[in-house]
Amino acid sequence: MRILPALCYNASVVNKDDIGQSVLLAHPNRLIRESIASFLDGAGFRVIAQVEDEPSLRRATVEHRPDIILLDWEISEIHVDAVRGLAADVPGATVVLLTRPQPSETFVEAMREGVKGYLSVNLSPEEFVQSLHMLIKGDIVVSRDMAGEVQKVIKSTGPEKTGEGLSEREREVLSLVVNGATNREIAQRLIISEHTVKVHLRNILNKLNLRNRQQAAAYAARKGLVKNVEAEPGPEGTL
Repeated sequence: MRILPALCYNASVVNKDDIGQSVLLAHPNRLIRESIASFLDGAGFRVIAQVEDEPSLRRATVEHRPDIILLDWEISEIHVDAVRGLAADVPGATVVLLTRPQPSETFVEAMREGVKGYLSVNLSPEEFVQSLHMLIKGDIVVSRDMAGEVQKVIKSTGPEKTGEGLSEREREVLSLVVNGATNREIAQRLIISEHTVKVHLRNILNKLNLRNRQQAAAYAARKGLVKNVEAEPGPEGTL
């Protein structure tokens, strides 16, 4: 995970192709929500929907499929499972959290579930716009006044999950999980026992630091860990 503190605004680095990016804005306070929306519209973004709570957020995300999902983190009480759902609903969307400079392990987990930006409410309007343009280009952006603390939390919670430690057989099992196969179907496809499938799944979850097969499927699809399972199956229990 690369942390890129938000930089000072420089209009010369804004690509005209970035203008017109659609934004879904979630904030419980109407005055603040509409003020941010007005500012973003003036900066060239298209605020296509505004919502005030989590149920409305999920519905609006599916309906509008925005380029950017901008969430108030603390006041809206948006939780990690909701962020995970957004990433699954619109895989290409850039999810951004707007919050007070108070990093937490929960936020770091949200970043590992697909959040790309952690922007402070103390940013100037110019820095805010510049940060959004950096996010559009694929950077992970953390406001300067929070970057140091975020890095501390990341170090204290351990390394980011990766798929580098998965064996070839575990990747095959994971690919079938992504496609919705049951343990029995996986066993039949790979010509192994259901017990062996369960062992592989347990190892996959441990290696990726995940809790269940749904999380594993979403993570694998997002990170490109899946493959087409058409190769000849190996012997029983092969890892």
